[in-house]
Amino acid sequence: MNLSEYLKQLEYLVNIDSETFDVEGVNKVADYFSTAFKNFDWIVEEHQPKDNKMGKCLICKNREADRYDLLMIGHIDTVFKRGTSANRPFKIVGDKAFGPGVADMKQGSLMMCYLIKELPKEINDKLNIVVVFNPDEEAGSVFSKEIYSKYAKISDYAFVYEASNENTGICTARKGSVVFDVEFIGKAGHCAYVDKNGAVSAVHEMGKWIAEFDSMMNLSIGTTVNVGLASGGVRRNVVADNAKITVDIRYQQSSERQKFLDLVERLTKNANEKGIKINVKTREKPSFIPSEKAITYVKHIEQLAKNNGFDFKHALRGGVSDANFISQYGAICLDGLGPSGNLAHCDDEYMIVSSIMPYFELSKLLIKDLAEKKHMKGKIQ
Repeated sequence: MNLSEYLKQLEYLVNIDSETFDVEGVNKVADYFSTAFKNFDWIVEEHQPKDNKMGKCLICKNREADRYDLLMIGHIDTVFKRGTSANRPFKIVGDKAFGPGVADMKQGSLMMCYLIKELPKEINDKLNIVVVFNPDEEAGSVFSKEIYSKYAKISDYAFVYEASNENTGICTARKGSVVFDVEFIGKAGHCAYVDKNGAVSAVHEMGKWIAEFDSMMNLSIGTTVNVGLASGGVRRNVVADNAKITVDIRYQQSSERQKFLDLVERLTKNANEKGIKINVKTREKPSFIPSEKAITYVKHIEQLAKNNGFDFKHALRGGVSDANFISQYGAICLDGLGPSGNLAHCDDEYMIVSSIMPYFELSKLLIKDLAEKKHMKGKIQ
């Protein structure tokens, strides 16, 4: 891979603002990859949501197949609003590249493109490969997972190109998540007469819920709680009749999920008894827990990497990704195969430039190994 060319193309992509709901920006990034894969003579499907509230999901295949040996996936949306790249465009300082979405995860999506660009013909002939560019991962893959799940169900291996961690390497397990969007509907009234006018504060109730959620934090078993959004009321002297919170829970132990569902049920019942209506929307990503086959595969590639001079490290992560969904269908999943980075979703997000080539070469090695495994399996049969 020509590193200078890669960095030039990465600069182009990072300087396109593509926040999840910025349809124009996401589609501009999608068009870049769509054009590239058409030039590779691959089959390219563009799936645009009917309501046009999100950008295109791309499905790129080297051929139609009943089953795929490898699914590769990356997302092309970011969390940064339009105008961000104009204020802090792509730049390289020392060994770090900065810019909105540089690590999360335009670097990984671009790496997938370069891996296919340089895929040897003999490997392309042996393996059935499908590559997915997801437009809404930062919003929970609500639209795209319905599309790529069709391929996840018929894929043997899945490589997810989120950024590797500069200290712990790739990701072989992830926490599950449950997100609660809660709306509180009380009754407005003058604050001086709450003892007479029947007013019921939605903001007061919201505060109780926040305290209850925070009390469930349990770092000793990897459970975190974040009330990321909270709003309510209209004036200081008016009892608030409306409030909203969004709570993001990450858990390692699957039993923790039910504890939070039970908590919401209990708090809702208590609020209703006080005359407060509660509307709750729940969004979830299951835990990415490696199967026995996946554990065996990780041991295999540990040895493979060692034999080829790679420093192969892996660990569990708290963040969620498309691996959480894909792993549920039985594919052996590796995550964090993109170049190393850190501080995702922050102004100081960065990618380690010197990690690009090692992770590119590691992916080439892993893909070649899949082709050899398939060839040997065919010989044995």
